[in-house]
Amino acid sequence: MSTPTSPIDPAGANPAPVTAQGGVQTVRRLTLYLLLFVMVVIAAIGLSGLLARLFDVGRAVVNDDTIGLAQSLAFTFIAGPLAAVVWWLVWRGAAMHRDRSSLAWPIYLALASTVALVVWAGQLFAWAAEGIAGRWMPAELATGIVWALVWLWHVWMWNHSKNSPTRLIGVAPVIASLIGLVLGVGGAVMALGMLLSSTLDALGGIAGSGAVSIGLPWWVPVLQGLVWTVGGGALWWWHWFRVGVHTDRSGFSNVVLVIIAGFGSLALCLFGVATTLFIVLRIFLDPSDPIVVIIQPLGNAIAAALIGAVVFVYHRRAVADRPAPVRSATTLVSAGLTLAVAASGFGVTVNALLAGLASPIVDTGIRPLLFGGISALLVAGPVWWLLWRPGTPASQRVSTPGRRVYLVVIFGVSAVVALITLLVIGFQLFASALDVGSGSSLLDQIRQALGLLAATVLVAVYHFALWRADRAAAPSVARAIEHITLVAGGDTTELAGAIREATGAKVTVLRVAESDTHSSVDAVLAALGGVTAGRVLLISGAGSSPTAEVQVIRLAD
Repeated sequence: MSTPTSPIDPAGANPAPVTAQGGVQTVRRLTLYLLLFVMVVIAAIGLSGLLARLFDVGRAVVNDDTIGLAQSLAFTFIAGPLAAVVWWLVWRGAAMHRDRSSLAWPIYLALASTVALVVWAGQLFAWAAEGIAGRWMPAELATGIVWALVWLWHVWMWNHSKNSPTRLIGVAPVIASLIGLVLGVGGAVMALGMLLSSTLDALGGIAGSGAVSIGLPWWVPVLQGLVWTVGGGALWWWHWFRVGVHTDRSGFSNVVLVIIAGFGSLALCLFGVATTLFIVLRIFLDPSDPIVVIIQPLGNAIAAALIGAVVFVYHRRAVADRPAPVRSATTLVSAGLTLAVAASGFGVTVNALLAGLASPIVDTGIRPLLFGGISALLVAGPVWWLLWRPGTPASQRVSTPGRRVYLVVIFGVSAVVALITLLVIGFQLFASALDVGSGSSLLDQIRQALGLLAATVLVAVYHFALWRADRAAAPSVARAIEHITLVAGGDTTELAGAIREATGAKVTVLRVAESDTHSSVDAVLAALGGVTAGRVLLISGAGSSPTAEVQVIRLAD
């Protein structure tokens, strides 16, 4: 099979984009694409219903469920031809010449192909997984086949040499790779978790594997999970390597990579490790429940920790090849996630300790709460420390792209949560004073809110202090500058980001061919201090070293 032309590489078959016409043409595009999407969905549903009847062995095609058959026939033979007519109106040369450079065309293709991919992958993988258990699922097979054809049709349109979109050309492949990764990771966690649970069951007879309880051999759920692992992994591999998502440097691709490496994979790993630690604490320190009940989620927890760690490490390496703002955004997102988990663990721990003041900690329901908070705090706290590095000098912190925005967001969110929690505590205080016949103690009513308040106040105070310290350490730059033209050599990504964040101005970079260096961030920001012109020409690193002179030239408006 020949390798398809990568839709992510604009140097392929896509010619220079032509500006799309707006006005009435925009209304025409939206109407046609919406009609096409609706007709395709309806026709696919009808065709799936007809195909499912053919696959359902032993069922009369006409006599059984005549109403459902009539619906499938109507959907297929009415919506199908209408979809063909609308598609011809969209696909004809005159329309495509105007629509290729519009946003509506790639958005429609991305939406339709994504919906089709989710449907056919989910249905076909489910059909194969249930087939391993000996169950024949004709509806899933029919739906998967029809929607796979719909997906291939839209992929063909996306890669067409003459009618493919010229904007947002990497969106659909990036989304497809993300879907494949999610399906593959979910299947891997299910397969490995079931294998570990079955191993624990075989070794000590202390945990039910889950397969026995539903009357299946232990290997059946493992193979079912492998179906999703292989299918999702194949989707991810094809789009990541063969289509070229791993080389895409567009803004959308960077955002998705930040979500995967900075949030999704790390969250899965933290959940697995924290759950494992929680189970271990309960095994040794909380004998209130049978060990069979305590250890039941251990296999899935270990699987989530291992699979999440693998995905996290791999994608962090991919992030290392991206520009400085992407690397910084990934670190900040991870720091925010671990901070939220650690703060939640601290709040839950305070809640459990306050509950112990009213009743002994040995009471049922309190120890699991305490161990859950401790587990989250012990797991997320050290990871946050490694990511955030609180001991970093202020002169190095202020040059991190996006750091100030992160501090403001964390402080604002925690302050709002603390304010709401304080209102809840005040309400409980007044309600308790007015309701003298209440059976529960005041401490028991407000202990959850007090735990959350303690965590959010600490987070808000700490990040507000950091924001003030960074602001004091940063060079004073007048924010009246609106546009800066930066002339510099070498990689100016980090320098331009620091200037943009410090001044709030739009930065245009002109690369110097004879030089591969530029002045340091501190020197450039210091040179901009006190400048109040609307437009500025900034020449950085005119010499051969990072300490070379910085020239700031005020331009006329």
